[in-house]
Amino acid sequence: MSFSRSRLKLRLRQSAEWMFSLSLLIIDLTLINLIFVNVFDIWLLKIPNKDIYLSSYYQLRPWIFSIFAIYGVVFDIFRIRSLRAASDIIFHTAATFLCLFITFSVLVSLYRPFAAIAHTFPRPILLISTLVSIVGTFFIRSILTSVFIPHPLILRVLIMGNETEGKRIIKHFHRRGGFRCKLLGIFEPEKQKEMAAEVVYRQIDEVIVTDPQISLDEFWAAIYHDRNAKPHDFKVRYSFVPSTAAGNIGLVSLEDLPLQTIRALPIGEFSRFLKRGFDIAFSLFAITITGPIMFLTACIIKLDSAGPVFFKQKRVGRYGKEFDVVKFRSMKIGAEKDSGPKIATADDPRSTRIGKFLRKSGIDELPQFFLVFIGEMSVVGPRPERPFFVDKHIELQGRRLSVRPGVTGLAAVNSRFYLRLTDKVAYDLYYLDQYSFLLDIKIIFQTIWVVFFKPETSPENNK
Repeated sequence: MSFSRSRLKLRLRQSAEWMFSLSLLIIDLTLINLIFVNVFDIWLLKIPNKDIYLSSYYQLRPWIFSIFAIYGVVFDIFRIRSLRAASDIIFHTAATFLCLFITFSVLVSLYRPFAAIAHTFPRPILLISTLVSIVGTFFIRSILTSVFIPHPLILRVLIMGNETEGKRIIKHFHRRGGFRCKLLGIFEPEKQKEMAAEVVYRQIDEVIVTDPQISLDEFWAAIYHDRNAKPHDFKVRYSFVPSTAAGNIGLVSLEDLPLQTIRALPIGEFSRFLKRGFDIAFSLFAITITGPIMFLTACIIKLDSAGPVFFKQKRVGRYGKEFDVVKFRSMKIGAEKDSGPKIATADDPRSTRIGKFLRKSGIDELPQFFLVFIGEMSVVGPRPERPFFVDKHIELQGRRLSVRPGVTGLAAVNSRFYLRLTDKVAYDLYYLDQYSFLLDIKIIFQTIWVVFFKPETSPENNK
């Protein structure tokens, strides 16, 4: 069985992959159309004038096909390289059709021209057709991927650590199919900056780290903080050790070899587009809603103490680039003249009379929505730190700089003042490894809850 199947395998050249994707889309649309028409016929078998009901489907068919194609691209169900595992195929096809079902239902409810046509479109038919389409597209992809295999991609690879273990992992890449690895270097753990330079200069695709105990702080600092530029999208693969596995890093099985995978650019292209669109819309909404509050706050600050209304300070943003963060001034002028840079606390003696309230309520952060709008910041992300602290702590120089800093973030909603600076990095890395648009929404609602309903407590009160 295995031998006969291997003889039927046809290797698909990389230049022809777009034809495979287009053909798969046409096959999908044909299948979906057949399923809908037949489900209509069966469901309305004993109903006279069923053509009236079927006509609603024909009018809405362009919408159904378009929505399916959009979600198909989002969930990557048309590329042969994304269809290697049965679990991936069923998950992504199911996600595509369920999003199609939800979007169609929402449009019927909210878009009047759509609803005018769909009133003769029985909802059970949509649900049944969706479920049957999931099964049908799954089997089509299973058959096609048993016949076609993609032409191997050449991956440029570096190894950090044990050479024998690294080459064993490379063999698993070859066994999986679709890839061939070109080993370009082997580095000791002490040579992280040299490896980072090699990754950037030679556009490395995969970095294999043979020991999960190796800390890559210096490597990531060299990739982001030292270069001040966006890196290409490469992956770091760790050998998996169950007893020390980090729960916030995705586990990817490579044949029988489990690996932990970290991407240099943790948020995908579509997710970045969606996140930026949300940032623009939300920042405009926030500026409009809080405009009167910001005007009143500016007047009160001017009356409360001498000095400017706004406070500007250098912070380290995405890819290690510095920018000016803008807040309402909540501290006295020259607050750090004698003490030097210090981390803010809940009962900071440097605060003005109104400053404590501004910080506790989060009103001092409102001007940052202007920075969100122009693209310096995001609504949700790791909080930006001052260059003094970033230069002092290498933990702050790494992967947390791969995204725009946020007005709020996981560390902010879990403990605003009582975490050590370097402990906040754990929240930032969890956010990157588990990123989703829904996680951003969750953090925004948590922020509202913390600001308005959760009393500020100190560590002593929690004992």
